[in-house]
Amino acid sequence: MRNIIITDGIVRIRARLNDTLAAKDFERRLPFSCSGYDSGMDYCCNAANGLYDPLETQIGWNNGDISLGGGWFALLYGGEEFSKEYRNMMIIGHILEDDLKLINQMPGRVKLVVSEE
Repeated sequence: MRNIIITDGIVRIRARLNDTLAAKDFERRLPFSCSGYDSGMDYCCNAANGLYDPLETQIGWNNGDISLGGGWFALLYGGEEFSKEYRNMMIIGHILEDDLKLINQMPGRVKLVVSEE
């Protein structure tokens, strides 16, 4: 597992990539930049799909998960209790628990940069 930093230029969030094929492929794309917005339960950014193993997808997410799939890079900070209706989620990492609350400091529209810690 690889430690990463996600920043909007002001807020700095620590996270950890998992050992899925998608996370390993994403790691090769670092540093990674994308622009997006706060939906009320996640920050959604357009992103090209990478390599992934369909057997590593899951139903739903845990608050703090990071996903990459379906053309989206997302910081999933809320909505866990409703997430079971979302299938084929490709989770590539998780925001460290101490840093999850920092998401509240980010603006409604963001330009994110993801880099190795």
